[in-house]
Amino acid sequence: MHDVLVARQPIYDSALHVVAYELLLQHGDGATAELGLNLVGGQLAYIPVSRAFLVEGFARALPADRVMLKVPRALELDQEVLDELDALRCDGYRLVVEGAREPLLDAATVIAVDISTDERHALPEPRREAVLLAENVKDHDALEFCRSHGFDLLQGYFFCTPREIPGRPVQVNLLNRVKLAATLQSPDVELEEIEHVITRDVALSYNLLRFINSAFFSLPRRVDSIRDALVLLGVENVRRWATLMAIADAASKPRELVVTGLVRARLCELLARAYRHDDPDAFFTVGLFSVVDALTDTSMIELLGSIPLSQELIAALLNHEGAKGRILHSTIAYERGRFSELADLPPTHPPLAELYGEAVAWATASGEML
Repeated sequence: MHDVLVARQPIYDSALHVVAYELLLQHGDGATAELGLNLVGGQLAYIPVSRAFLVEGFARALPADRVMLKVPRALELDQEVLDELDALRCDGYRLVVEGAREPLLDAATVIAVDISTDERHALPEPRREAVLLAENVKDHDALEFCRSHGFDLLQGYFFCTPREIPGRPVQVNLLNRVKLAATLQSPDVELEEIEHVITRDVALSYNLLRFINSAFFSLPRRVDSIRDALVLLGVENVRRWATLMAIADAASKPRELVVTGLVRARLCELLARAYRHDDPDAFFTVGLFSVVDALTDTSMIELLGSIPLSQELIAALLNHEGAKGRILHSTIAYERGRFSELADLPPTHPPLAELYGEAVAWATASGEML
């Protein structure tokens, strides 16, 4: 098992803008938490605390203006813990309190309610202008519950779940974008076909050229044609970025969904390289396409019947079969902090936490440019 594992989970406001990330830690010491701050960019980091984390002073190693200390339901509130939490609050640290825990309600900046349990039926009365955070928002029905009950913040993987409406066909524009992305990812696609696919889509052509001429690539001269881009950057680079843009433009969804797809894609690719699998680009494709059902609000089974992907990739996406499916499963498990499912994953070099950090950094930079 890997020594240090840290992932992040987005926290949204009611408009579905990311306002913070909770750090999911395997070992909740100060060093791990500080490492996790690199994953959140300029956003706040919600950091779950343990008794040792508090009384041994790890919390004070973190910048008060960048973190929210999250008090879990399972933490026993003995007097030493209460005294330390009070001292931290006096020193400018803010508290997120899970559940209606009376000793801390007056001290809470945020009160977290698990809406997948009976807590949803006994919402606490906020005090001191504390805001309500809904945890475990798993699907769109739960999201509507939160909106109707006045929650200020939302946390959960509802954004990765398609909102399927029986009898509603996939929008033609969305399906065409996904088909275009699948065509670009075909291992048999030729340079001329890539050029044709991109140039017949005006918006895609414009965005791709704008992107290629950005500081991200720092090319020595301006690129004015897709053919020039193919020659200068190579087929693989152009194919990848055109695919990203096609998927990013596919639907009006929270930006975090696209970023999640990019993180998965990059981490799948990095793991494939670490384990010396053939064709790491195909692993990238599996990670990227793992969010297309949520992007299009269509079941993955229905969607994959409409796009040109190989049977191997379809099996990986639907059932996590084969090497690509196993890597995708591990990637999603890591993303969601299910670290126990990684026990049989061989060690990597660099360590898995570093690969995840690299994937997040790459996805963040890429997402800003799309």
